[in-house]
Amino acid sequence: MNMFASTWFMEGFWHPLQTPSHLILLVALAVLIGQHGWSGILKSTLVFLAGLSIGFVLNQFYEPKWNMELLLLIAALSISLLVALRVQTLSLILTLLSIIVAITLGLDSKPIMIPGFGNGVMYNWLAGALVSMTILLLYVSSLGCLLRNIINGVALRVIGSWIATSALFVLTLMMVKH
Repeated sequence: MNMFASTWFMEGFWHPLQTPSHLILLVALAVLIGQHGWSGILKSTLVFLAGLSIGFVLNQFYEPKWNMELLLLIAALSISLLVALRVQTLSLILTLLSIIVAITLGLDSKPIMIPGFGNGVMYNWLAGALVSMTILLLYVSSLGCLLRNIINGVALRVIGSWIATSALFVLTLMMVKH
């Protein structure tokens, strides 16, 4: 039996990019990581990978009772405000934010299971999501690191304010929908 299914891998790969709360939170965290320079990128990415894996495992045994989308958007708003205000967070706080965001994203990421398909489908989907979230985090944090010294960080602060606005806009749309 073939253990790798590229279709399910690609479904998982595109999931974070098609879910607004995941995308906004990932970009907010990546810009915050990039604002701290190259030294924090590797450490934060490794911590993020570990946290995301933990979140995926927890996801199989625990289903949160609260609205995860709301929690993700509030986290994105808070993190992007740190970027917009250019608050210099400690390395420990950046590490804690990385692991909390990763576990929360892992808890909110669950493939649609079709009866009759084995666990291989789920693992392929989760692998795709893991790869895309990691690539996005590395790419945006690298761009953030390159932009952090341009015009004394104004470029990143503007991006942070756009992310905060996006998170607030999606939060508002969620509240109006209900």
